[in-house]
Amino acid sequence: MGSVKDLAVQKPATENEPGIGVFKFTDDYSVFDFGKMPDVIPDKGEALCRMAAYNFEELGNLGVKSHFRKLVSGNEMEVDIVRVLFPQKGELKEGMSNYLVPLEVIFRNSLPDGSSVFKRLANGSTTPEKLGLSSMPKPGEKLERPIMDVSTKLEPTDRYLSWEEATEMSKMSQAEIGGLKAKAMQINDFLTKRAEEIGLEHADGKVEFGLNPGREIVLIDVCGTLDENRFLWKGIHVSKQILRDYYKTTPWYEVIEGEKAEGKGHGEFTVPEKLPAELVKITENMYKSVCEAWTGKKVWNAPGIEEVMNSYKAFLEKKQGMRGRNLKGEEK
Repeated sequence: MGSVKDLAVQKPATENEPGIGVFKFTDDYSVFDFGKMPDVIPDKGEALCRMAAYNFEELGNLGVKSHFRKLVSGNEMEVDIVRVLFPQKGELKEGMSNYLVPLEVIFRNSLPDGSSVFKRLANGSTTPEKLGLSSMPKPGEKLERPIMDVSTKLEPTDRYLSWEEATEMSKMSQAEIGGLKAKAMQINDFLTKRAEEIGLEHADGKVEFGLNPGREIVLIDVCGTLDENRFLWKGIHVSKQILRDYYKTTPWYEVIEGEKAEGKGHGEFTVPEKLPAELVKITENMYKSVCEAWTGKKVWNAPGIEEVMNSYKAFLEKKQGMRGRNLKGEEK
C-alpha cells in the first residue's frame, strides 16, 4: 500500500526470477512526505497510469528496458517486480541480483521556483560546485546542460548522496553506475522532447531502477508523470507542485516544517486542511488534459492545457488579491 498507488503481488520475486505484480493507481495525492492527504483528485490515478504506460512503451522502442508488462485497465498496470533489500539492515551484498537499486536519480534541466536545490544551497548542504554549476543559480534558471542528483530510496526520509556513496550503497560497480546515469539521461532526453511537442517545459524529474536476475539495469516504478516530474507552461507549474505551492500558504505547512526540524516526524501531530473545490477541479483537469495531449488519446475530452492553466492562473490571481486585502485589514 502506497500513498498514491498500491501494489498487488501475484508472484513474489526470488533471487533468480522476477515476480509479477499489479500497480493500482489511486486518486489520492501526497505532499511533503506526509502520506495521504484529506482530498482526492478525480481520475488522477488513471491519468498517471496511462501516461506511465505510454512512456514505458515509447522508451522500450528506444531500447530502455523496464519492468512494464501491460496495461490491465485505465488505472492498473502489470509489472515485473524485484526484491526489496535494505542496505541499512545489511540485506544487500556484493554480487546479488534481482533487486531494487536503493536510489532515486534526479535529473534537472532548469531550476524552477520550488526546487529543493535552493533550500539545500541556503542551508549549506550543497554548493554550486557540487552540483556542477559555475555560479549561484537563480529561481527559473535554465541550465546549459542537465545535472543529476542522487538520493536514498529506502530510508524513512530521503537524503542526498554523493555518487561515491551511491555506488557503495547500491553494491554496483563504477561501470554499472555509469550505465545507470546514461539510462537516466536517455529517459530525460525523451521526456524533454515529448514535453516540448505538447508545449511544455520539462524542468526536472526522478527515476528508479532495478537490477534483473542477469544484473541488467531496468527502469522501474513509473516516470514522466505529473507526480514524478515538474513541467512548466509559460513559467507556471504543471505538476503536483501546484498542490505543494497551495499548502505552503497554509498554517499546516509551518507546523509540519517545525515538527520536522524538531525531529518529530512529518506532520503526524496535525491535520492538513482540505483543498478549495475550485483547485480540486483545476487539478483534475490538469492531470486529464496533459495525459490526453501526452498520449494522443482522448479519454475524457478534457479542456486543453492552455485553458486549464489559464484557469489556474486566474485562481492564483484571485487568491493573491484576497491575501492582499487581508493584509490591509480590508477583509477578514
